[in-house]
Formats: sequence, C-alpha cells, structure tokens
Amino acid sequence: MTRALSRKQQQALAVTILIAAILIFSSITVLPLWSANVSRQENIQLLKERLVRLQKMADQDSSLYPRLERLKHAQINDGHYLKSNTESVAAAELQSLVKSITGLNQVSVNSTQILSATEDRGFVRIAVKVRVRGSLRGIVESFYDMESNETFLFLDNLVLRDASRRRSSVATAAKPIDAEFEISAYMVGAT
Repeated sequence: MTRALSRKQQQALAVTILIAAILIFSSITVLPLWSANVSRQENIQLLKERLVRLQKMADQDSSLYPRLERLKHAQINDGHYLKSNTESVAAAELQSLVKSITGLNQVSVNSTQILSATEDRGFVRIAVKVRVRGSLRGIVESFYDMESNETFLFLDNLVLRDASRRRSSVATAAKPIDAEFEISAYMVGAT
C-alpha cells in the first residue's frame, strides 16, 4: 500500500500539511483572540458613545443647576409651606394656625396632639391630631378656611359627634358638635 511518492508530490503533500497545521493552529488560537478583540472594540465604541451622551447631560445639568436652585428658593418662599426650620416649631406653627382659624369661627380647640413627622420627597409632613367643639356651621367654616388657606393644609380622619348630653330627636344648628381630625402641612426638608 505504501508507494513511493514523487518529489513534487512529496513537496505538495508537505505544503498541504503545513497549510492544514497553520489553519488548525490559527483556528484554535488566533481566531478566538481576533474575535474577542473585535467584541472588545465594539464594547469600547459603545462605551465611548455612552460617555459622550453622559458628558452632554452633565454639561446640561451644570447649566440647569442655577435654575433648579432658584426654583427651590421660590418654592420655599411661596407661602404654601410651614416657615419653620425644625419639626417641633413647625408643629407649634400648625397648632397656632388651627387655633386662629377655629377662633375666627367661634369653635373652641379642646386638645391637640402632635403626631410623628414623616419625610416625603424632600418635604417633611407635620401632622397634628385636633379635637374641637362648636356649632356645625362654625366647624364646617373652619374646615373650609383650613382647606383654602394660603398654607397647604390637609384634613384627614374626620369624626363628628353630638356633644349634647341628652339625645333629642330635634336637630338644631346651634347644638354643639365635637369634631376630631388630623391636620397636616408640609415644611421644606433639608435637601
């Protein structure tokens, strides 16, 4: 089976074996390295494009920052929030506001209880639980005055009770009513 190859055939076979060895070696080593390099170059290009976009956004952010500060300052000074800097003083400010509004409507404040403050998107929610007594008309007018006040006030958990000792079937507008509710307002938090 073995037959002697001519010199040209031997040279052709040697060249073929050499080419096959080079192809096998390159497919095992060089091609994966080249493929990984191409993939890395694509990643580098994507990251460069992303960096350019982020730099544009950063440049835009630095130009918008003074405007943001002006808006924050205007928001603090627009009168819709409690003016106090601390939670306890803000709660006292809210209590005073409730007392003045109810006093204008001949409604007496029986008690107030400061509830815990909560943080909400850069603002601090100050809440007070209030018990008042007065005529139904005075209480309703007080609620209206609170809700339409320049400072944003929010009423929650309202409970109304008949405050008279004896229960009569005749309802009158002058009959005293007890009202219990939570009122809250916001102060600008430390940002």
